[in-house]
Amino acid sequence: MAMGISDLIPGISGGTIALITGVYNDFITSLNNLNIKNIKSIFNSDIIFQIKKHKFDFLIFLALGIISSILIFSKIISNLLINYPQEINSFFFGLILASIPFILKGTKIFTLNNLAFLIGSILITSYLLGLNNINGEISLIYIFICGFFCSCAMILPGISGAYILLIFSSYDFILEKLNTFLADFNFNDFVWIGVFILGILTGVLTFSRFVKYLLQNHKNKTILSLSGLIIGSLPKLFPFEITELDIDSLISNSTIIICFCLGIFLLIGINFMSKNEK
Repeated sequence: MAMGISDLIPGISGGTIALITGVYNDFITSLNNLNIKNIKSIFNSDIIFQIKKHKFDFLIFLALGIISSILIFSKIISNLLINYPQEINSFFFGLILASIPFILKGTKIFTLNNLAFLIGSILITSYLLGLNNINGEISLIYIFICGFFCSCAMILPGISGAYILLIFSSYDFILEKLNTFLADFNFNDFVWIGVFILGILTGVLTFSRFVKYLLQNHKNKTILSLSGLIIGSLPKLFPFEITELDIDSLISNSTIIICFCLGIFLLIGINFMSKNEK
């Protein structure tokens, strides 16, 4: 359930929660075991044995926990975004900003090749966020693409699926469609959610293998590219409207600043827990 909550919140990765709870290796292994051959083997011999052998039992319970938490907490987060948008955005901004040093920890940055990867991904992200289609009309194809890329972020420690949706301006849209569907069971809302889930499933089956390869063979460049994605998108998410650094401005923005600090402290706490688990 903790992974489901984390994937609703921009800045906390489901992969990070998997690391904290010590199930990340099982998580990646079970995803990589999802193929036609292994699924067929379930029906050709002892079902229970085959499910446990390929860690599908782990994946089933994990999926149920994630789905349950999303159904329970999506309405709460959606209401907070409607009633306290600046405070919540500030909290998210703090989470995301604080995640950068932890993601970059242990990576080699100051070489020409690595700096090129980091700066290149920052520039590419900044350029993509400036395109009209990012903020334009949302279509079913666009939602499928969002789900596809969201799934990669859900798998990787350090960057959340919700953060990807926030970058592509579809976070509020998906939450709204999910909540209206749960309230009214409208078929039109179900189509949007169904296409989004299809994108996630397609991405999970594709990216789990690709991510495993990248982390095993090009870990440093992969982490740098992800960090560039985060850094390049931060200006788009900047929550403050302080024009002058004086006492009055700080007082009028005190609630936003507190939420920003809470986001930072929460991320630090999560990474502290992760360090203690190792």
